[in-house]
Amino acid sequence: MLKPTRILMSFLLFSATLHANVAVTYSIQDKPYFSLEIADSWRVNVGSETDTAKLPPGEVAPPRVITLMPNDESVLWFGVWVPVYLRSLNEAQEYLSSLDDFLVENPTLVKTDDVDLNTMPARYFKGTGERDGRPVDYFVMLFELSEEDIGVAIYIGSPDTTKAHLEELRSMMKSITPIRE
Repeated sequence: MLKPTRILMSFLLFSATLHANVAVTYSIQDKPYFSLEIADSWRVNVGSETDTAKLPPGEVAPPRVITLMPNDESVLWFGVWVPVYLRSLNEAQEYLSSLDDFLVENPTLVKTDDVDLNTMPARYFKGTGERDGRPVDYFVMLFELSEEDIGVAIYIGSPDTTKAHLEELRSMMKSITPIRE
């Protein structure tokens, strides 16, 4: 009886580690904005903050960006951030348009929709384009954290990478949850 129990326990422990996630909280100047669950096997790079006291008057600090990458040979970029100067989904969409050729060359919008993301109004974009002459997919989620704050999450990767990591990407996007104080 002990041997089947060990096998069952080993299987349960092993399968639990396959689906483990790590929670990350996005904050700026000690203010938490949202949390995000990242697949355990992914790498996280937390960008540094710019000291606003050291900026010239009238200059806005660039947003702190958290980037995520799978721990394999996939070529993709997934980033999340809060541009503190945006106040609405419409402003965020204009901001996004200003990044078109920087993020993706020749972008083609395939689908867009207003959705609810964990009690937040959000706007979703799905499309295709090119990076360095190669085809890519992109997914964007703009989400309203509060009346004053908008978040941005963007994925860019090759169609093969999208297929390989689609469930992880969906799970991470859907895990974005506002932190209310």
